[in-house]
Parts: sequence; C-alpha cells; structure tokens
Amino acid sequence: MATEESNQKSRARVVIEKKFIFSTSDTCEFFQISRETLSRWEKKGAPKAGRGKWDIKKVMEWRFDGKHMESPETRKLKAEADLKEAKAAQEKIKLSVKKEEFIPAPLVQSELKRLLANLKKSLLEIGHNVASDLAALDLEAVTIAKNEVDKRVNDALFELSEGRLYRGRAKKKAKK
Repeated sequence: MATEESNQKSRARVVIEKKFIFSTSDTCEFFQISRETLSRWEKKGAPKAGRGKWDIKKVMEWRFDGKHMESPETRKLKAEADLKEAKAAQEKIKLSVKKEEFIPAPLVQSELKRLLANLKKSLLEIGHNVASDLAALDLEAVTIAKNEVDKRVNDALFELSEGRLYRGRAKKKAKK
C-alpha cells in the first residue's frame, strides 16, 4: 500500500499557487508526446516552471497560440510560395502589356490634357454666356453677374491646378 501510495504521489500533479505543475514525465503523458518532443518544445520557447517541472496551463496556451509552430523550414516554404506568387503576378502584368490591355501613359496624359483644356475653355465662357443672356436687363447687373461668375470660375480653376478642393461660397463666407 505504501509503495502504491508513493507511486501515486510521484506521478501526481502538484498544485503550487493555484497553478498546475507537472513533472516532465506527467507532462509528456498529458500531451501524449515523447521527452524528445518536449525538449524540442522547450527549445522553441515552451514555458517551463523549473527543472523537470512544467506549468501545464502555460504550456497549453503556448502550444495552441500557433506562433511557435513556424519552423525555419515552414517560413522558408512560405517565403518561396510568396515569391512564386509575386513572380506569377509580374508575368501576368507583362503578358497584359504584350496583349496591349493597358493604355500607354503618354496617350492617357495627352487625352487628359485635351479634355481639361476643353473644360477650362467651357468654364471660362460661362461668364460671357450669362452676360449675353442677361443683356436685355440692367447693364450694371449684367456686369456684376459676369464678374462674379468669372471670379468663381477662375478661383475654381486655380485651386484645381494647385490640387486643392474648390469651396466656392463656403470659402467666401469664411472670409466674412
């Protein structure tokens, strides 16, 4: 009976400060692993409570957090896979260029310049058009309206050329 009780005590879990501390052999049995595996876990950073003692709760948290699982070989394979994906993406772009699926930048730039110049011309004509439409009314009101439209169009074009947003009336009210 004393031998049986002694064996149970040697293999029993020890509770220290409300933490489950297992011996190396009990830890191996608990995780159903060999001592060599537990030793590898230790080298990879498994938390140890002391010599031959393991805090099972911490080891379980460490074991299942997944951070330690990436071995250098796994990282290498992952990096090689990422490199292959990047090269495949590059080849896809090169093939698209050969198939002329992309518009050359100089062509886009020249077309954009042409469209913006046309927009600028149209916007600058608004003041003149307003003045022509209101010409039958009071000449002073026509001049004021034309000048106000011209000023706002010029302000908008200037801010656009500077890469800013045109705020129009909100800007004017803020100044007052």
